[in-house]
Amino acid sequence: MKRNAVKKAVLLAWLLPPKTLLIMKLTIALLIVAVLQVNASGYAQKINLSAHNVSLEKIFKEIKKQSGYRFFYEDDLVQNAKKVNIDIQNATVEEVLDICLKDQGLSYAIVEKVVAIKKKEEIFTSPAIPLAFIQITGRVTDGDNKPLAGVSVFLVGGKIGTKTNENGEFAIDAPLNAVLRFSYVGYEQKEVMIKNTGSISVSLKLLNTALTDIVVVGYGTQKKASVTGALSTVTAKEILKSPTSNVTNSLVGRLTGLSAVQRSGQPGNNEALIAIRGSATYNNNAAIVVVDGVERSNFGDIDPNEIESVTVLKDAASTAVFGIKGANGVIVITTKSGREGKPRISYSGNVSIQTYTGIPKAMSAYDNASLINEANRNDGLAETWTAAELQKFKDGSDPLGYPDINWFKYLTRTAYPQTQHNINVSGGTKVVKYFASVGYLFEDGIFKEFESPYGFRTTPSYSRYNFRSNLDFNLSKNLQIGVRLGGKLGKRYQPAGLQSGSGSFSYDNIEAMISRILQTPSFAYPIKLPDGRIAQNPNVGTNIWNPYAVITRWGTREDENNTMESTVNLNYKLDGITKGLSFKTVFGYDSYFSNVTRRNAVWAAYVVDRVTKAVTLSPDRPRDEPLSGLITSYSGLVTSNLQTGFNYDRTFGDHNITGLALFTRQLINEQGTGLNAPPRASQGVVSRVAYNYKKKYFAEFNAAYNGSEQFAKGKQYGFFPAVSAGWTISNENFLENVSWLSNLKIRGSYGIVGNDKLNARFLFLDNYSVITGGLSTDPVYSRPGTGVQFGLPTSLVNYQVVVPTSFGNPDVTWETGTKRNIGVEASFFKSALSVTADIFDEKRVDILTNRASGLQTYGLTYPALNIGEVYNKGYEIELNYQKRRGQVTYGLVTQLSFARNKIISRDEPVGRPDYLKQEGKPVGQFFGFLTDGFYTSLADIAASPVNTLGKATPGDLKYKDYNEDGKIDADDIVPIGYSRTPEYIYSFSPSVSFKGISLSVLFQGVANVSSDVILSEQNNGQQM
Repeated sequence: MKRNAVKKAVLLAWLLPPKTLLIMKLTIALLIVAVLQVNASGYAQKINLSAHNVSLEKIFKEIKKQSGYRFFYEDDLVQNAKKVNIDIQNATVEEVLDICLKDQGLSYAIVEKVVAIKKKEEIFTSPAIPLAFIQITGRVTDGDNKPLAGVSVFLVGGKIGTKTNENGEFAIDAPLNAVLRFSYVGYEQKEVMIKNTGSISVSLKLLNTALTDIVVVGYGTQKKASVTGALSTVTAKEILKSPTSNVTNSLVGRLTGLSAVQRSGQPGNNEALIAIRGSATYNNNAAIVVVDGVERSNFGDIDPNEIESVTVLKDAASTAVFGIKGANGVIVITTKSGREGKPRISYSGNVSIQTYTGIPKAMSAYDNASLINEANRNDGLAETWTAAELQKFKDGSDPLGYPDINWFKYLTRTAYPQTQHNINVSGGTKVVKYFASVGYLFEDGIFKEFESPYGFRTTPSYSRYNFRSNLDFNLSKNLQIGVRLGGKLGKRYQPAGLQSGSGSFSYDNIEAMISRILQTPSFAYPIKLPDGRIAQNPNVGTNIWNPYAVITRWGTREDENNTMESTVNLNYKLDGITKGLSFKTVFGYDSYFSNVTRRNAVWAAYVVDRVTKAVTLSPDRPRDEPLSGLITSYSGLVTSNLQTGFNYDRTFGDHNITGLALFTRQLINEQGTGLNAPPRASQGVVSRVAYNYKKKYFAEFNAAYNGSEQFAKGKQYGFFPAVSAGWTISNENFLENVSWLSNLKIRGSYGIVGNDKLNARFLFLDNYSVITGGLSTDPVYSRPGTGVQFGLPTSLVNYQVVVPTSFGNPDVTWETGTKRNIGVEASFFKSALSVTADIFDEKRVDILTNRASGLQTYGLTYPALNIGEVYNKGYEIELNYQKRRGQVTYGLVTQLSFARNKIISRDEPVGRPDYLKQEGKPVGQFFGFLTDGFYTSLADIAASPVNTLGKATPGDLKYKDYNEDGKIDADDIVPIGYSRTPEYIYSFSPSVSFKGISLSVLFQGVANVSSDVILSEQNNGQQM
C-alpha cells in the first residue's frame, strides 16, 4: 500500500482490511472522497509526456517528477491496470490523468498536490470535513549551508516532534498553517509556519554570544555563561583556515593574549614557542599543555582535523586548579568525538607552497673584493686584489680562478611544497559513539635536489602519519566510559654533517648549514673543477668547506619520533545517593620514543691556483671516505596520569551549585642517569565550588593543594587558592526591554598560582664528584682535581677522592604568582557585535636566581636562591562582528593584546651601575653600544674618546661614551631596543561566505619587539 504525503483521514480509510468493518470503511471513504471532489481543482502545472506501453506506476512517477504531485492508491488497483500509450505536450495534470485512466475503471481526486486513485464504481456523497494533517519534509542547514544533524523539530502547541538525520533532513506530520519550532544547541531557535505541502528549507544562525556553549576548563567543563575566569577559545574550523604543518603556528592571531615565535623553519622542527600574556619570569615561562584532560608534553604535531577546540586559560580563576604548575597559563586541547547517527565520512586535503621570509642578500665577488681592498687601504695595508683581478671578478672571464658564486641561490630553491591529507569517520548509536581519523603530512625542504655520489637525497623533508580513535560508551543510564587513543609517527630527514661536540662545529641541522652557506664568500672557489672534483680553498677562512660538498657528500641524519597517547575516562552518576552527584576517573598513559640515525663520509677537496691553475690537494680534505655505518642514539619517555574524584551539579529553584573534588597524580619516567634517573612526580588534590543565582550573579572558588618531588621533604606541597565573581547585568529586569543589548557581563578574579619549572633537579641536595686522576706524588697530598696515594714507598695504593662541587639550598621552592583580572563581555544588536575586554596584572615572586653578587673567593658555585621578582601587566580586547544578509554571511574579528613586564629584583654584581642592571628593565632586555655615526678621519678618531674595543680607523662605527669617562669599554653598554617577547600582538580577520563557499583572510602582527637572529655556527642560525 502506498502512503505518499497522505492525510490521516485517508490513512484510516485505506488501512482498514478490505472485508472487515466494511461499513466503517465505506463511511469514512464517503467523507474523504466528498472532500476530494469539492477540492478537485488542479494546479496549473504543465506536463510533457510521451510513453508507449508503460505501466500506470511509471506514469505517476513521471507526473510527480515534472509537477511535484504525489499519489495515493492501493497497489492492486495500479498493478492490475492496463498499459498506457500517451503523447501529450503542455497538458495539465487533470488532462494527463483523464487519458491514462480512461477505460481503466478508475477515478481520481486532487487535494492540494496529492492525487488519490479510486475504483470508478465507488460513488460517494457526503458533506466535507476538514483534513487534519499532512506530511512536511525539509532540510536544516547552518550559515554555511552545511547540514545539521540532531536538530529538534517540534509542532508548536503539540507533542509531535522529530530530529534531523545526518543529512539534516526531517519528516513530520502537521496541519497547514501550523508552526514548527527548530532548536539546536549553540544556534538561535527558529519558528516556521507551514503554508504549503512542499519541502521546506530552514537555516539556523549560530549564536554569537554562545551563552549555551560548553567550554573546557581545568579538569572539566562549564557553560560559557557561568564562566568567571579569563579564557579564550578557538574552534577546529578556525584552526583549519591556516594550513600549517604544526598547530602551534595556526593559533597566531586567533587567541588574545597568546604569542607564538617560530624559531626554525626546518621541516618537522618548526614548532612555535608559545607565551601567554607575555612573560612574568626570567626562567621557564612555558605554559602547560592538557590534551583530553591529561597533561602532555606538546600538541603541535596533532592533526588539526582531530581537534575540536583549543582553549587558553589565563588568569588565576581558570588556572588555580593546576596549582604548582599553573602560573604560566594552560593550553587545553579537546579532540573530536562521535555523534549519534549514520557514519559520516569526511576528507580534507591541501597543497601549499612555502618560502623563506628573509635572507641576507649575497654580495657579488667584485663588490666583496673591492670592499676588502678598501678596508685594507683604511688600515694602511696593501690591497689584496689587483685591478686586473677585480676586472676578472666583474666580467666573469675566468670562472675557475676568479669565480662569482651566489652559494645560497645556487643551493636553495625559493619555493617548496607541503601537502596534508586526512580522512575521518564518525557516527554512533545511543550506546556507542565513535570518531576515527587517519592523517598524512609531507613537508619538503629548502635545498635543491643534487646528485650525490652516495645516492642519498639532498633535499630535507618531513613526513608524519597521525591516527586517532575516540570511543564513547553509554553502558547504562548512569555509566559512561570513554576511550581516547592517538598516535603519531614522524620522520625528519636531512643531509647532515658532524654533530656538535664531535671536534667540529655542528653541521647536523639545516640552520647550521645555511649559516655556513651565507658565510662562504662568492669569490672563495668554484663549485667544482672541470673534471667534477670538489673545489675548496682553506686560505679563504676558517672551516669554509664547500657548501655543495657539505650537502651532497657529508652524510645524512634521520630523526624518528613515535608517540602513543591513551586516555580512559569513566563517569558514573550517583543520583541514587543525591541528585547531581557523579564519580569520575581519568587515566592517561603515554609513550614517546625517539631515534636518531646518522651516517657520515669524507670527501677529497682540491685547491686551484688562481694564476697558474695548478690543482693541489687541500690539506684539511686529503681523501674520499665512504659513508660510515649507522650511528644511532635513542631516547624515551613514559608518563602516567591519574585523576579520580567527584563532580556535583544541581539546581534548587533559582540557585545552581556545582562542585569538583579530585585527586591527581602524575609520573614521568625518562631515560637518564644520576639525578635524572628517578621519575618526575607530582600529586595533590583539586577543588572547585561555583554558585549562581538566577543566572545573574556568579561566584566561584578554585583551589589546589599539590606538590612536586623537586623540593625538600616537608616543603614539597603548597596551597593555591583563587576566587572569582561575575554579574550578568543584561539579565536584570531593568534591562529586559533594551532591545539593542543582547548580553552584558562583568567578571573579576584574584588568586595565587605556582611554577615549578626549574633548570635542574633536586637543587636542595649537595653535589659531589669523584676524582680519580692527577695524583700528587711530591709531596703526597690531596687537593681539588687530584687523587691521593697511601701506603709504604714500596707498596703505594692510589685512592679516589670525593670532593664537593656545590652545596644545595634546602629552602628552594617554586615561583609564586599573584594574579588579578577584571573582564567585560558584551554583545549588541541581536548578538551581531560582541566585545570582550580584560585588564590584568601579576606579581611573580620567589623566582629562582643564580647568585651574581657573591665573592669569587667562595671557591664553589653558590646555590640558587628564590629571590627574583617580576611585575607584569596588560590588557586584551576582542571585537567580533557577524551579519547575515540572505544567503551571504560576512564578518570581521579583530584582536589586540598588550603585556609589559619589569624586573623588580634580581641578584646582580655589587657596584654595577643602574643602567647596566637588569632590575627595572623588561625580561630579556637587549643591551649594546649606542652609535654616534662613523669616524670620518684620523683627526676625528684622535678627538674622540679612546676606543678600548679595538683599533679604530676612518669609516668604523663610532660608539657613544655613555658614562663619559673618556673611553669606550664595557661600561658603555646600555639597554637598546626591546625584548624578544612582543608587547603588542594584534590581528584582524575579515570573512565572507555564500552558499557553503567561504573566504577569510588573517592579518597578524607584533610591535615593541626586538630580535637577535645571528647566522653563525655557534647558535645554528636560530633566534637565541
